Amino acid sequence: MSDKFPDRIDPLVFAERRGTVAGQLALAQFERLSDYLVERDGAVDVRLEFDKEGKRVVLSGQIVGTVQLECQSCLQGVAWPLDIRFKLAVVATPTEAERLEDYEPIVLDDDKISLHAVVEDEILLAIPDFPRHEHRCLERNSSSDNDYTDSRTKADNPFSVLAKLKKTGD
Repeated sequence: MSDKFPDRIDPLVFAERRGTVAGQLALAQFERLSDYLVERDGAVDVRLEFDKEGKRVVLSGQIVGTVQLECQSCLQGVAWPLDIRFKLAVVATPTEAERLEDYEPIVLDDDKISLHAVVEDEILLAIPDFPRHEHRCLERNSSSDNDYTDSRTKADNPFSVLAKLKKTGD
């Protein structure tokens, strides 16, 4: 994991330099995301590029990796690939945010933004509300349960003794 990945930065300074920040961020450091993860091991690759369009500071980014979410059908882990691309515009007020057309807003707090929070927000927005395996895991589990109950029912049937008597009596 990269210790060089800064957390709080001044986006205006980075935009004037057309700065780029790239590295890996450990999944374990994302507090809000941890509620959705089955495993907190691993990392995501992050690349953030700062630029200016007129007077507006723009942040373009990409997040690539895989997270282990809980399947909402079988409650087992499901590997969820991430390839997130986003464009954000730094704004100072909600009024500025409403006027944006091509970008999502990010509100500037005390002249700095938290890059870790930006990355975590984008991951949270990208994961599904109800992750599930692509295959029908619930049907697989229920069909194996049905096989077990069918064989048990046949063996525990109290009339099976009568069926045997009927066959021997013929």
